[in-house]
Amino acid sequence: MDETTRIGARDLRRHHLGLVLTTIVRDAPVTRAAVATRTGLTRSTVSALTGVLVDDGLVRDIGPGPEAAAGRPGHRLVPDPAGPVGVGLQVERDHVGGCLVDLAGRAGPRRHRPADLAGAGPAVVARAVRTVLRTLLWDAVSADRLVAGIVAGVPGVVAQDHRTVREAPALGLTGVDLGGLLAGEAGAVGAGGIPLSVRSGVALAAAAEPGTASGVVVHVGGHCEVGVVAVRDGRVEGGDAATRFGHLTVRSGGLACPCGRTGCLNAELRAGGAEDERALRRAGRTLGEALAGFAAPLAPVAVVLGGRFRDAGPGFCAAVGSALVRHGVAPGSVRRAELGPDAAMRGAGTSAVAGLLADPCRTAR
Repeated sequence: MDETTRIGARDLRRHHLGLVLTTIVRDAPVTRAAVATRTGLTRSTVSALTGVLVDDGLVRDIGPGPEAAAGRPGHRLVPDPAGPVGVGLQVERDHVGGCLVDLAGRAGPRRHRPADLAGAGPAVVARAVRTVLRTLLWDAVSADRLVAGIVAGVPGVVAQDHRTVREAPALGLTGVDLGGLLAGEAGAVGAGGIPLSVRSGVALAAAAEPGTASGVVVHVGGHCEVGVVAVRDGRVEGGDAATRFGHLTVRSGGLACPCGRTGCLNAELRAGGAEDERALRRAGRTLGEALAGFAAPLAPVAVVLGGRFRDAGPGFCAAVGSALVRHGVAPGSVRRAELGPDAAMRGAGTSAVAGLLADPCRTAR
């Protein structure tokens, strides 16, 4: 066997391991026979690969199900609940949050640190993350959990390198290699070498939201920045530019925005008190009108209100829906997000273990 053949065989095995692990995570609890059927691999191949995944602490065999018939019932496989985790971080203008997320998408205890990061700039933002990151890493080490990756969600536009924040006015970031700064902070707390990336917080929240597996779902949310993304058949599209939506000009000569312009959607939606029903309805109409140009051409099966809009009240939701219907979006499409304000950190944690699902050989001992 020449070197090219050996490399090809190694890559094929890596691919098959990822395929089997992804199937188990998606369909758990699932038998080896079912994995073979769903992946198209032979039963002997699946048996060998699951043995590797069990030995590496990624999968656990929990035995036959209670409904198993006589004979040799198939044993069920699940992601190992004591297996690797991803660190999900959420950076906002007034706090940094984080949690650990396992291979099954379950989030552990949340960690939270209040911080005044409005226009703070790169160094202050990176330092604010360190305390939460250190605590989460200690949580993982104390539980003897491998950390597969670290992902930070930010309220801004992130470049395709998943390191550079092109613009995040709320944090005072423009063209900043935040990934590099956070990698330095990670190294300072003993996490050097762990894969780390930066993503749009709104896109991460949308990816984590249940019920987005089929059709087009438009997700609008954010806390200090308003962002919108389309989720098509479970995959987020155009997520790294999501927060530019909040800087559409919706009122000429309107309120000042941290980006330096006036009348941006972000600024106008902050006007008025949360207890003022008329102000809420006006804000809902403003959001709906701005959202219509994005949503209507996509004919979405649902428009999900997440982030700070999730709990804005029925009047706000009704006003958003009415504005969208006037522009051709189907009635009844608007619904509240199921996940709360921690959606971005949960999505970040899930994203942090995605690389391990694709390449389980990263845990090889």
